[in-house]
Parts: sequence; structure tokens; C-alpha cells
Amino acid sequence: MRGAEQEFIEKMGMASEEDGFPRIAGRLFGLLILHEGPFSLDELAETLQVSKASVSTNARLLEQAGIAERTGQPGDRRDYYRMSPDAPERIFANVRNRMEQMRELMEDTAEQLPEDQTVGRERVERMGHFYAFMLSEIEHTIERWKMQASDVDNAERTA
Repeated sequence: MRGAEQEFIEKMGMASEEDGFPRIAGRLFGLLILHEGPFSLDELAETLQVSKASVSTNARLLEQAGIAERTGQPGDRRDYYRMSPDAPERIFANVRNRMEQMRELMEDTAEQLPEDQTVGRERVERMGHFYAFMLSEIEHTIERWKMQASDVDNAERTA
């Protein structure tokens, strides 16, 4: 890999860690963004200079998140991975689902807190309003993204 590619992959790993994911998952995502694929686990492990077990674990993590997809090759029993074509939309869906879980937690907790726990109740309700607001905003953002992505895809096909 060249310097800019390697730097990007490493920065994706560090960004992934900051978001609470393993560094290898971020590095793997960075590699899949930059290169077409699909790649076998052996190829990914060699390119990232990590163990095959680590790549396998993190590839499954990205697959569960909808960022990577597992494929096969005719006559080959190995698993191959590539970036999901709808990775941005899946990332939005994951964020939306997490915000919905948090909104529900705040709503349920607000209903169950005793009346005399005013500070906690007010904070929980405020956080519930925050997550409800963010959910409505992300829906608008998803729609704007879909329109923009469609425009970019159409421009690339006609170019």
C-alpha cells in the first residue's frame, strides 16, 4: 500500500476506536472503502498485517453492521468480503436504531421514576426530547442523502 492509503486505513482504525469499535474493524472498513474486492480473509489479514482470526472477527462485526458483505467464489469454499453497496444507508439505519433505543429507554425511565425524584425525572425527560428531536432530524437527513446519492449516481452513469 502507498503512504496515503496506509495513512487513511490507520486513521479509520483510530476513528473506529473513538466510536467504541475495535481498531481492526475500522482499518478493515478503510481498506474496503479504498479497494474493490472481494477479498479472502487471508488477503485481508496479509494486507492489514494482522491475524486471520482478528480479520474474521472484525469482518463479521462489519457484516452485522451492514457495512461489509460476505460473498463466495465459484469453486472456492472460502468466504470473501467486500464493502456493502448500501453501507452509508446502513450506517444511518444503525444510528437511527440506536437513537430509538435510547429514546425508548428515556421514555420508559421517566414513567417509572418516583414523583419526588424531580432532578432525575427532568433530566431523563430532557434526554428523551433530545433523542426524539435527533430521530426526526436523522429522517430528514436520510432523505436528503438519498436524493444527493441518487443525483451523484445518475451523474456518474451519464459521464
